[in-house]
Amino acid sequence: MKDLVSILDGNTFLVSDRRGDIEPSYDFPTGLFSFDTRFLSTWVLTLDGERLHALSVDDAESYRTRFFLAPGEPTHYLDAKASVIRSRAIVGSFEEELTVLNHLGAEVECTLRIEIGADFADLFEIKNSRQKRGRTTITVAENELRLSYRREAFHREMVVSTTAPAQVDDTGMTFRIRIARNDSWTTRLHVSSVVFGARGEDIRATLPYGGSRSADAIRAEQQE
Repeated sequence: MKDLVSILDGNTFLVSDRRGDIEPSYDFPTGLFSFDTRFLSTWVLTLDGERLHALSVDDAESYRTRFFLAPGEPTHYLDAKASVIRSRAIVGSFEEELTVLNHLGAEVECTLRIEIGADFADLFEIKNSRQKRGRTTITVAENELRLSYRREAFHREMVVSTTAPAQVDDTGMTFRIRIARNDSWTTRLHVSSVVFGARGEDIRATLPYGGSRSADAIRAEQQE
């Protein structure tokens, strides 16, 4: 089994590798899951076309994690012009903050890319590669990517939005960024998921805390 990192809140949980990436897997249920549905099956970060590697991972708390990342292979870390801090949490919905740090004494330009995909598989389909019978619709909007899946009465939807301007396409978001010397750049990604009931309502809204704890509830627990 690969070295995996997971966070959870209520019945929503996310499983990724140690760099924070999610890739489709039939061996182990990696992804973002809620109500037995996988809402994220692909969530892969690159910097200037390179995959990132973990320098360290802070996973001391069950509902949030921070990944400290650098591009390239370990032998290149000392020469890296930039590094990335990837901070994520599940507090009702899934949120991820991406921070790119410029380590050079000059301005740098770089391209950050997040590949996004959703297969909307249920837990019984994860290890079965048969073709799904439903239909997925992808809608691209300004700084937002919406994926919707329907199979008879089964209807699920996921929306990914960003606080920083992005070039959005059917498979993800691209950020063309410029960072002043010894400075940083940040965006926050918000992933909301909807589990539709028979009347078109989000069935999680009928449950306490929408099926998970709120951010206020978590902060109250930490203060006790």
